[in-house]
Amino acid sequence: MKVKKDPQIYLQSGNFLANQGKHEEALTEFYKYVDIDPTNAFVWNNIGVAKLCLGHAKESIENFNKAIEIDNSYRDGFHNRGLAYSDLNELDLALSDLDKAIKIDPSHWASFRHRSIIHHMLGNNDESYGDYIKSKNIESDK
Repeated sequence: MKVKKDPQIYLQSGNFLANQGKHEEALTEFYKYVDIDPTNAFVWNNIGVAKLCLGHAKESIENFNKAIEIDNSYRDGFHNRGLAYSDLNELDLALSDLDKAIKIDPSHWASFRHRSIIHHMLGNNDESYGDYIKSKNIESDK
């Protein structure tokens, strides 16, 4: 009889490797996790982040989509997909995802910070400045 491993082992190992910048190795661990349990939005998000760090923004979007499909209130899925869209210069899609992340969690300073950058890139200077100030205020409150 084959004993199934606890997928948390793969998640912990993947996170450890990702934090060391070893994203290819982290992906191997994260995929072992989803082979056992493909229903964890957090792990699909981590796969997307690793791919984004490796410069594979288009591929990462598929993983963020999977995370959002599993949990449509998962802030980090929207936030990170917004970052991937911005890497692809799909600024309207990036803005839409960052709006969703902020709607889910209005205290997420990073979403305001990144939305500020997107607004700046789109020439929306007032919105950019407003989001930057919000991000600084939220960050300083923590």
